[in-house]
Amino acid sequence: MGVIHAEKQKLVPNAIVQLFELRPPPGVSVPAMRFTASGNGQAVTFQGLAYEAWAIEAKGFESSQKGAPRPKLSIGNVATLSDGREVRGIFTALVMQHQGLVGWQLVRRVTHAKFCEGGALADFPEMYPEETWLINRREADNGDAITFELRSGLDLAGKKAPGVLVTRYCPAHVVYRGAHCGYQGVAMFDAREQPVTDPRLDKCGKRLASCRIRGNLPHFGGCPGMRRYS
Repeated sequence: MGVIHAEKQKLVPNAIVQLFELRPPPGVSVPAMRFTASGNGQAVTFQGLAYEAWAIEAKGFESSQKGAPRPKLSIGNVATLSDGREVRGIFTALVMQHQGLVGWQLVRRVTHAKFCEGGALADFPEMYPEETWLINRREADNGDAITFELRSGLDLAGKKAPGVLVTRYCPAHVVYRGAHCGYQGVAMFDAREQPVTDPRLDKCGKRLASCRIRGNLPHFGGCPGMRRYS
């Protein structure tokens, strides 16, 4: 089990930190913006990237049986300059220039404070599986904050899914330690689930046992009950 998953099981886990990265679609010459709802008003650095402290309220990211979630993200629309003056409409201007930011990506990264710069485990930064959402629409703008409704990039409402190959193994497109894999642990194993210490030998066998030994069963992408019939 990875260190971060062990942290989650503690009676009193280390403080959760939510990090957000707003990315424009291809062809839009606006740099990605990174921000976090830092409780102390200070920027947070994680895996070498700085996230600016900002007034943020994020909710509704949990999965449910009612269909794909539609999270809400409220972003403060007021910036305070170094001389103390307030500037309103920071995000409103961006929204007006780029069709409400519809289709922009919002990457959500969740970790614990101890894995961020200055934390006890900053040299071994881990996070929970990265999430990528798309801005679906601007829901509200009261001058002080803008609220966006998000949707999953895999939202299949009203769409037909193509035929897929179902096997007992993780799909070929799932990259080990990538976003869909979700494993970020420090423990390493070879393709036969044997412990190793050399990162070059750290390979995934793409089997159920491969995920089990890493404490990553919820992210196994295969169907272990499948059998081959001829």
